[in-house]
Amino acid sequence: MMKILSLIVFVILLAWSWQVVHSTAPLDFETHSDIQAKMVELIENTIKSKKPDTKDIEIIKIWTRNSGDQKIIAQFNYKFSETSQGETVTRIIEGEAVLARDYSDNPTVDKWVIQSLQTKGDNISFTEGSLITPDNQEADENPSTTQAQVPPAEPLKAVEANKITTPAQVKPEEPAKK
Repeated sequence: MMKILSLIVFVILLAWSWQVVHSTAPLDFETHSDIQAKMVELIENTIKSKKPDTKDIEIIKIWTRNSGDQKIIAQFNYKFSETSQGETVTRIIEGEAVLARDYSDNPTVDKWVIQSLQTKGDNISFTEGSLITPDNQEADENPSTTQAQVPPAEPLKAVEANKITTPAQVKPEEPAKK
C-alpha cells in the first residue's frame, strides 16, 4: 500500500514539475525591454516638447515589473538641465507608470496603455549658488571676503589663542566601603 501511495505522489510531483518547466511566463524579457525603450522615448519627447530649451536629458534608471494579471509597473529616474534666470539648473525627477495590456487586432503585436503616470520627486541642484541677503543689506560683490557670522545670542565656548578650553573633569566619588 505504501509503495502505491509513494508512486502516486511521485507521478503527481513529476507532472506538476513538467507543467511548471514547460509553461510560458506571462510576460517575457523582450516585452519588458520594449516597454522600457518606449518609455525612454516617451519621456525624452515629452521633456523636449514641454521645455524646448532643456539640454543633457539623461534617463538614470528605468525598470519594469509585473503587477498582477496583464499589468506592468514601470519606475524611472531621469534628469535634465535647463537655464532659469541666467543660471543652469539640473532637475532630477523620479516617477512611476502603470501600464495595462490592451487587446489588439493583430495577435503578434502587444498593445500597452498607460493607465496612470505620476512623478514622485523633483530634486533641483544649482550649478552656481544664489546669494541671499536680508532686505536692508547690500550683497557683497566679492563673496570670498564675506566672513561667517555667529549669532550673538548663541552661547560660545571660550577660545583663546586658537585653544578651546573645556571644563575640568571631575573625578567620580568612590562608593563608601562597608
